[in-house]
Amino acid sequence: MRIAVIGGSTAGLATALRLQQSGHDVSVWERRSGAPSGGFGLLLTPSVHHILERLGVDLSARIHPIEQYEMLDENGSSVMSRPLRQTSGVRRTDLVEGLGSSLAPGTVHCGTTFVGFERDERGIARAAHFSDGTSIEADLFVAADGVRSRIRRNYIGGAALSPVRTVELVGICHGDQIPETLRGRFLKAVRPGQGMAIGLVPASDNSIVWYVQLDPRRWPQAFLTPEKRHRWLIDELGDWTPAIQDVIARSDARQVHLWRTTDREIPDTFHRKNILLIGDAAHPLLTFTSQGTGSAIEDALAIGDILDDHDLADEAQLDHALGGFARLRRPVLQERLQMGRRLQHQFLHASRRCRHEVPIGS
Repeated sequence: MRIAVIGGSTAGLATALRLQQSGHDVSVWERRSGAPSGGFGLLLTPSVHHILERLGVDLSARIHPIEQYEMLDENGSSVMSRPLRQTSGVRRTDLVEGLGSSLAPGTVHCGTTFVGFERDERGIARAAHFSDGTSIEADLFVAADGVRSRIRRNYIGGAALSPVRTVELVGICHGDQIPETLRGRFLKAVRPGQGMAIGLVPASDNSIVWYVQLDPRRWPQAFLTPEKRHRWLIDELGDWTPAIQDVIARSDARQVHLWRTTDREIPDTFHRKNILLIGDAAHPLLTFTSQGTGSAIEDALAIGDILDDHDLADEAQLDHALGGFARLRRPVLQERLQMGRRLQHQFLHASRRCRHEVPIGS
């Protein structure tokens, strides 16, 4: 079957790789010409490690094992510590490069923007058109175009994105090696009632991804220019634990990314006719769960396995298979969505009596 994947970040590349393993003729279309922007690193959970192994993607030389999750209070004292199993930090560029290099040569086409579909009288998409004049015909179109998916908005519909209630500043600190106190540890520091929390995640043996979660009603400084925002942040962190101060102070202010976090209700279906949504385009998750990328990689395995079990030459069978993808994934995603909302609520309405959760699933 001819399959066109629109969007070449983690969700799109992982899906293309899984579908190529089943012998499908797959192409990936990505509007960016360079490396992905946005988050600098992420956590790979046990289930994601298993999927990457099944996809034949070896990241063993690029990851940093994370063996402990630890939460600190405003005095730097531990309020919760939990061991983690088969969890690793990885730079997003390393993950994307690992997935992309595993694809067949010529699979990925960069630097052109999706414009629209050509559909027949029954609403079935026959071709996708791009800004450089390229048209690609396919039997199935997979939309992996992100949380503000144009394809979802114009062709699938569904619930709107929620208003932004929290924001995150995300940066990365490089060095010869990470401090011994951070090796193998995902560290998070919180100050109840102040609308600010900070996380440090080793993403390799010489880089640390950090994030600052903020309530923008209390901290409008998040929207300052990068240089002014960095100076404000350094001043604000003056009495936080030294490990946090040092990592953020040594980061390049110009490379800090501002995330406006949103979510939406999980839809009953992720497809219409032969157009399928995956990853954030289908089900954005709040960043509090640390499972957005992992969920996208799980999507890739799930849709590949489901398509293997159906006669895809029959349109009714294809429609049934795509519906089965949603039926399989919705319960898992619904649980993660609710977890993210709980964590966000705790963050925005924090008290010392709240029950802390480990923001990492299996």
